[in-house]
Amino acid sequence: MVACDFTCKQCGTEFEIACRMDAREGKSVCPKCGSHKVQQKLSAAFSSPRPAKY
Repeated sequence: MVACDFTCKQCGTEFEIACRMDAREGKSVCPKCGSHKVQQKLSAAFSSPRPAKY
């Protein structure tokens, strides 16, 4: 499990949940409004370029 950061598309709440890499947006629910319309925020680890040695 990893910590995943999300933003609710309905109310704008930003939240973090522990999730498996294969079960992210589809099963995430906003803790404030209960919406399933959420978008995962990409962290620097996910958005950084690959190292030159690869």
